[in-house]
Amino acid sequence: MATAAECASRGLRVCVADPALDRDWPNNYGVWIDEVEPLGFADCVDVVWRESNVVFEDAAPDALPNVTLSRPYGRVDRRRLKKRLVDTCNTGDTTLLTKRVVDVDGTSVKLDDGSSVQACVVVDATGFRRKFVKHDVAFDPGYQVTYGALLKVEKHPFPLDKLVLMDYRDEYIGDDQEMRKRNERFPTFMYVMPISPTKIFFEETVLVSRPGAESADLEQRLKKRLRESYGIEAFEVLESERAAIPMGGMDPVMPQRVVGCGATASCIHPASGYMVARALEVAPRVGAALAAYPKWAEARNAAERGEPSAVFDDLSATAWQATWPSDDRRQRDFMHFGFELLCVLNPRELRDFFTGFFRLPDALWEHFLSWRLSGAGHVWMGGLVWWSCIPKRFMLPMLVNSLPHLLDKLVVPFVSRGGDVIGPHTPYTEARWRPEAYYAYLADLREGLAARGHTTESNPEPASTMAEPIAEPVSR
Repeated sequence: MATAAECASRGLRVCVADPALDRDWPNNYGVWIDEVEPLGFADCVDVVWRESNVVFEDAAPDALPNVTLSRPYGRVDRRRLKKRLVDTCNTGDTTLLTKRVVDVDGTSVKLDDGSSVQACVVVDATGFRRKFVKHDVAFDPGYQVTYGALLKVEKHPFPLDKLVLMDYRDEYIGDDQEMRKRNERFPTFMYVMPISPTKIFFEETVLVSRPGAESADLEQRLKKRLRESYGIEAFEVLESERAAIPMGGMDPVMPQRVVGCGATASCIHPASGYMVARALEVAPRVGAALAAYPKWAEARNAAERGEPSAVFDDLSATAWQATWPSDDRRQRDFMHFGFELLCVLNPRELRDFFTGFFRLPDALWEHFLSWRLSGAGHVWMGGLVWWSCIPKRFMLPMLVNSLPHLLDKLVVPFVSRGGDVIGPHTPYTEARWRPEAYYAYLADLREGLAARGHTTESNPEPASTMAEPIAEPVSR
């Protein structure tokens, strides 16, 4: 929808085929506010937390230190975001079809009702199904598996202005040896969004594993953790959700006639599972690149006649290049390497890893999660994590687990991408993300949130808990 909206707003003729066009998007999605605010989507966040907590272990003399992250975080308002994108499409020359695409043959897109549409560029947004984008190697992802529930409780113990990004404690398992064994194979953390004094969202999450964990097991862990760690025994489930997000895996063939979008183009962050803000960031690049293409008249004439033309391949290559510039692909190479490491770490090693990760200078870890480090910047960050931040007891496991993937997942792909390896703003992709500029921007953002007071619930519908927007809507 974001890509369609960007193309439509630039005067291109667009058709969207979506069998779920008239339904709400499922599940809860979180974003860092400094990701969506520069893109003009701050008004599509309905609840905001000014800080986030990362909890590793219960307090003890030898416990790993817990971390407070001073980076505002928000929950995506699924209804508002979808409505805004649909409305933007409708202001242009856009056809919205509540239909499913069943085949793509050259420039002809066949729909499930037997009709077809002729297109100059076909964009595949079928997510992890990857129905029309081709790969030259088997797709072998790991999976971030979650079970989440929005609960109504009498009262919960969490402050309303702090998100719990990760609670990696496992003391709640107690003497349940079967659950502890499963946790060794599939370590989980709890993700907590306090919405109001009586409404709160919990999500038990396996960061990444291959193969994927069972969501039924995560549901059991969530209920046990509620009782043992948080003292919550009585609750009403307002919503529940299950997800298995494919992460990592090799890139699709680039370029090719069908253009990938979002998960189909491997835009899911391989080390975290985030994608919403990334999709919103890439869409304007694709829209601008396609709108600027100089041979649209030739492409349209060929499409109307149903004739093959090299211009279609050229158009697709233009969109692919906007989606994945060379250094963006190097960023993903490093993330993919990190993903392979995360797949094999046990609970203690994961806690050690994130202790080191969040000891990095804020700008490094924040921009790593937001695709703002250059390829070279990722290597520099990795060196800092390894040599300066990770507890010494973790050095050997990290080395042993990294070696099998170092050459084929990092070194060979990294040096083969072409383009500028160093970049003009190393280690950051843009000058505005350098610490001195970024920290000042982040301080202004937090000050604006503080001036408005922390968000409060004002809509009783559990699917869309509305709060005051954190910024005025930005005109497109």
